[in-house]
Amino acid sequence: MFSVPQYDVVVAGAGPAGSAVAIMLRRAGVRVCLVDALRTEGLKVGESLPGAIRRLLYALGINGIDDLLPKNHYRACVANVSAWGSEQWTYQDALTNPEGGGWHIDRVAFDAALRQRALLAGVPFCQTSITDFTSDQATNSNNPGYLIQLAPSVHQTPAFIRTAWLIDATGRRAFISRRLQKGRQRLGNQMAGACWVAAAPNDPDHTTRIKSVPDGWWYTSLLPSGFRVICFQSLPVTIATLRNDSTDFLRRFNTAFDLPQPINEQQPISIRAVDASVSRPFRVAEPGLLCVGDAALSNDPLSSQGIFFSLYSGLNGAEAIVQCLTTPSMATATLETYQRQIDEIFAANQRSRTYFYASESRYSSESFWRNHC
Repeated sequence: MFSVPQYDVVVAGAGPAGSAVAIMLRRAGVRVCLVDALRTEGLKVGESLPGAIRRLLYALGINGIDDLLPKNHYRACVANVSAWGSEQWTYQDALTNPEGGGWHIDRVAFDAALRQRALLAGVPFCQTSITDFTSDQATNSNNPGYLIQLAPSVHQTPAFIRTAWLIDATGRRAFISRRLQKGRQRLGNQMAGACWVAAAPNDPDHTTRIKSVPDGWWYTSLLPSGFRVICFQSLPVTIATLRNDSTDFLRRFNTAFDLPQPINEQQPISIRAVDASVSRPFRVAEPGLLCVGDAALSNDPLSSQGIFFSLYSGLNGAEAIVQCLTTPSMATATLETYQRQIDEIFAANQRSRTYFYASESRYSSESFWRNHC
C-alpha cells in the first residue's frame, strides 16, 4: 500500500500568481505544494512591470527588482508613449509617477525567479501536470478536499496527492475551474498577434509605446534580451490573416510607428496568436477552491495590470485561505471578502477600459472599436 502525500493547499500553476500565493502560505506555516509541468515556450507575453510592483515584491520578502533578477534580465522603462485619439504622440515620463518608473523584463526569467523563491521558502514542487482530481473525504478538513492524480514524470513526482484546498493559478485557460464546470464570463473576442524580433544593436528606445489604428492597437517595447516585442490587438479574423503574413504584419507595424530604428526582418517570423479578451469565472472562491491571477480575472492588455494583479491576487488569496484554515467558522465571510475584492477590481478596470476605448473617437465606426464601445 503506497502513501499519498497530504497538503493543506495544492497550487496548480507556478506562474507569478501561483508562486506568490505559495510563498505567503508557506510563510504562514501552511502545508502547500506547487504543481506545474512548465511547458513554457522560449518567450512569453507580458513583459512590463509598473513601479507599483515594488510594494507587492516587498510583501513577498523581495527587496526590489534587483533582488529578484540579475541586471541583464530587466531594464528601466523611462516613459509611456502613446498616440491614442490623435496622431500626436504623448509622453508620460516615469519621473512623474509617484510610484516610480517600471521595467521591461525577461518574463520567463521573472517567472522562474519567483518560483525559485517559493522553493527556497520550502514549498515542494511537482514538475508535472494534473490529469484528474476528485472529491476526497480523507483530508481531515472542513472541506471535502481533493484527491489529485499527477501525470507520470521524469522528476520523480508522486502519482497522487491529497489536499483540503485547490488553488487555480493556471492562467487564462483556468484548467481547474473549467474541469469543475464553473461558469466563466467572457467580454468581447479580442485577440493579439505577438512576435519578438531582433532590434538594431544601437536602438536607443527605453519606452513603452502604444498606437491606435482603425482595426485595433499596437504595443511595443525593447526587452533586455535585445529583442523587441510587437503585439497587435484586433479581432480574431484580422489576427488570423496577419498570423500567416509576417511581411504585412511588420509593414503595418512600421507604418504605425516612427521608431528610431525601423524593423527590417529578413527572415520569416513566427506570430503567436493569443486570447486578449476580458474574462473571469462567476465565482473566484468557494469552499475548497480559490482562483488567482488570470484564472480569477483576465484583464484587457491595455490595463498593463497582468503581473501586478497576479501578485496582488496571490497575496490576498493566501490571506483568505490562511483565515479559512485558522478560523473555519469565518470561512464563508472570508471567501466573500476575497470575491468582493476581485469584483471591485473588475469593475474599476471595466470603467477605465470603457473610458479609454471611447476616447478613440476617430475609428468609432470600425468593427474593432464598435466591439469595444
